[in-house]
Amino acid sequence: MSDEAAVDPLGERYGLAGVRDMAEYAEALRRLLERGRREQCVAVLSAEEAYAAAELLGQFAQLDPLATVNQLVASLASRLYSRLGA
Repeated sequence: MSDEAAVDPLGERYGLAGVRDMAEYAEALRRLLERGRREQCVAVLSAEEAYAAAELLGQFAQLDPLATVNQLVASLASRLYSRLGA
């Protein structure tokens, strides 16, 4: 596999590829979440998939609740639960 093939095109598209450390990554994710709140929503997951994702995100967030990335994960899990009506 070439180095070019290993580059994450989604990371580049969403502004995550150029981050240098966890703090920058958390900030890039925060900006991405804010942008997601302003854009029109399109369903890409079934309710069952979204619920499973929210469960996994919630469990991950509990590993270190004070970490910035985990706080973002908890926020995303909460938003998924809210949209599912849970």
